[in-house]
Amino acid sequence: MSKRPGGVLAVYRYLDQLTDAMKLIKDRTDFRGHEVFSPTSYHEIEEAGGYGASPVRFFTLAGALTGTTCGFLLALWTDYDWPLVVGGKLAGLYSVPAYVVIGFELTILLGGLMTILGMLVMGRLPNPNQRILDVRFTDDRFGIFVPNASLDGEQAKLLKQCGAEELRIIESE
Repeated sequence: MSKRPGGVLAVYRYLDQLTDAMKLIKDRTDFRGHEVFSPTSYHEIEEAGGYGASPVRFFTLAGALTGTTCGFLLALWTDYDWPLVVGGKLAGLYSVPAYVVIGFELTILLGGLMTILGMLVMGRLPNPNQRILDVRFTDDRFGIFVPNASLDGEQAKLLKQCGAEELRIIESE
């Protein structure tokens, strides 16, 4: 396992201060490899980071389509395997309106499960190698870690100008 570099950690109290800093450092080469920490997911952070639409939606779509297909196939297979002839109707496609409920339920179930799986896969969770830089990032603060930076460097000055309430050095591992 490679050593993680040290750097500067900036702690922000407000989301808009963090996003302002992210917009300023997004295209700068001296901030390459920076990490952003947040207590939860915010669309503002995605927009400021320049990320596109989340690929989790494709996991959801795949799960939903699989659920719909499986729901209709399950109902159709059950109807052919154990036909209940009511009113002279034959088993099979004549009973399709009754399959919609099963198809809908499995669409929601598999779509939801695949969304959770997609969030875990795309978020690379769980990550046992992730180091905890500040426990406040799980509560009410935001942060930006810039590797290979120093407190008296240009990066630290820019982060402080954007409203960082605290700057500190993180030693390399």
